[in-house]
Amino acid sequence: MFFLIIIAMGMLMPLQTAANSRLRRVVGPAYVSTLVSFTVSTLALLLISLVAGIPILPTSQMLSAAPVWSWFVGLVAVVTITIAIHLFKEIGQVQAIVIPMFSQLIFSLMIDHFGWFGAKVIPLDTSRIIGSLLLIAGVTLVVILPKLQSGGQMAGTSTGSRRLLWQLLAVVSGCLSASITGAYAQLSAIIGNPVQATTVAFFVATAVLLLGCTLAGKTQLVGKAMSREYPWWMWLGGLCGAAIVFGNAWLVPEVGVGVFTMALLVGQFTLSMLMEHNGWLGAPRKSITWMPALGILLMLLGAALIRL
Repeated sequence: MFFLIIIAMGMLMPLQTAANSRLRRVVGPAYVSTLVSFTVSTLALLLISLVAGIPILPTSQMLSAAPVWSWFVGLVAVVTITIAIHLFKEIGQVQAIVIPMFSQLIFSLMIDHFGWFGAKVIPLDTSRIIGSLLLIAGVTLVVILPKLQSGGQMAGTSTGSRRLLWQLLAVVSGCLSASITGAYAQLSAIIGNPVQATTVAFFVATAVLLLGCTLAGKTQLVGKAMSREYPWWMWLGGLCGAAIVFGNAWLVPEVGVGVFTMALLVGQFTLSMLMEHNGWLGAPRKSITWMPALGILLMLLGAALIRL
């Protein structure tokens, strides 16, 4: 049951990407669109907390029990998003997708194996290794080979040591993504409520983003997003983000970081493929061929094998 819920949450990720991309075209700088998206997430979580009677502020016992850095995990997410935005330009489309994804996968398995971030220890056994290899094979069929066949951008604009630096940052980005997953789960376990944990993390990140935009003199750009001439669905990014992080805080303690990451990827690529096939939310139309379809099946099989 949890496995299917995580796949469904993974399907929110392409919606989030499409909505945030459209939002960015409206407001301009990435950090402004990120502020708008995080504000929507925070307001949605605050509303849920008020309706459900869930405390918003952590108690003094929670503050003393949780590591100081755990309250700023939302900011780590902002840093990861910022790196990801620049990767496409610096190292090319294929590497910008594949390097962070593979490093995220490997690091998530390490978190499970060693029990980092207070996660329950799930040893790296044969089934998890085979499942990981199937997932990598699936990603190759879904992402890498189609991009290469269509002439997808490989090198980007960076060369030499600058390119190597951005490739290393791509690895760091993937590791941070896996770390965020574990950190949200740890914060949720300490607070005892995934909604409250998610709300606190988003609130801190939103406050810092607002301060940064204010100091940069860009807060007036937020008002552009309020215009009725733009599609309503560009606001969905914040709602999707809140749902994904809530699912993270809720389900990772149940299934582990590795399974959560892999099931999330299965849902992400499945809906991405359907969006391109049907041209949803402005996505360029692209027919589904046997190669990505087989890749999705391999990814699903690999994630299921790791879940066993």
